[in-house]
Amino acid sequence: MADKFSGPDPFRREVKLDIRSVYYPLGFPLQLATNCAEVNTAARELWGRYPQAFYEQPLQVRVSVEAGETHPPIPAYRGREHLMTIMADAQNVAVCDHTQRFAFCQLNAAAVRDKAFVSYYFLEAIANYSLTQLYLTPVHGACVARDRRGVLLCGPSGAGKTSLAYFCARNGWTYISDNDSWLVRSCPGALLGNPHRVRFRESARELFPELEESAASRDANGKMSIEIAPMGLETDYQCRVARVVFLARQPDGATTVRAIPAEQALETFLSELPLYDSEIRREQQASLQRIAELNPIELRYSRLDDALRQVESLLA
Repeated sequence: MADKFSGPDPFRREVKLDIRSVYYPLGFPLQLATNCAEVNTAARELWGRYPQAFYEQPLQVRVSVEAGETHPPIPAYRGREHLMTIMADAQNVAVCDHTQRFAFCQLNAAAVRDKAFVSYYFLEAIANYSLTQLYLTPVHGACVARDRRGVLLCGPSGAGKTSLAYFCARNGWTYISDNDSWLVRSCPGALLGNPHRVRFRESARELFPELEESAASRDANGKMSIEIAPMGLETDYQCRVARVVFLARQPDGATTVRAIPAEQALETFLSELPLYDSEIRREQQASLQRIAELNPIELRYSRLDDALRQVESLLA
């Protein structure tokens, strides 16, 4: 019997994925195999600066790229049980099975030329979905730290999470993340972030003159933002949450602080958490409950320097 089978290959199983790399998104191992150097470059820019911090079984991600000159539309995400799909069009799809720690992605050349599109809608989505299913709880909040004791800055869009995190970092704090943070479910209070970028609304130029020379651009998700690297700032990608602050920015008025009941904080966290399978949801709720009990406060402010003083007092 011949070792090599012959015949039609309608599923494109025989496409050679000879470019292989290992990355550590949020510190977790991921093994990438692809036939496209541009995909590997996008992955390296996304994850290449993370060191390995966890020694779990690696995620296996396979990305096959073929010809195609039509840029795909924004994909739809669908999930049921242990499977998740990303569907843009017939040439740009992905399937992820987190129970097997495996994802397969098919892209065309036009999509790959748009690095931001592929990074955001496919590579990052696959990694973040898998890690969230297996290990992490997403939190909509920025984070800064001192001596790895973190202050999680939460609040609705426009509350000033990124601006205050950046202002704290300019005043001696360690910058952890600007808007998206993750709790490690197996390690109570441990938080991970992306310290390699800071993304502002265009209105942030009024607060930080150094942003005047930075052009705004449209993100892959369609939002206009100013993105900079946190040059000259102390950064880290992990800390332990010590306090939680719900921000309420106002145009003027005195800075005020009031305690938030743990039940109210937890309700807010859960209202922003996407729906997952019931077992995973229970694990995520338990991790959110732990930080909701860290004496959360609401901080109403109009001036960044007043807000900074209140944040500094929390870890005194």
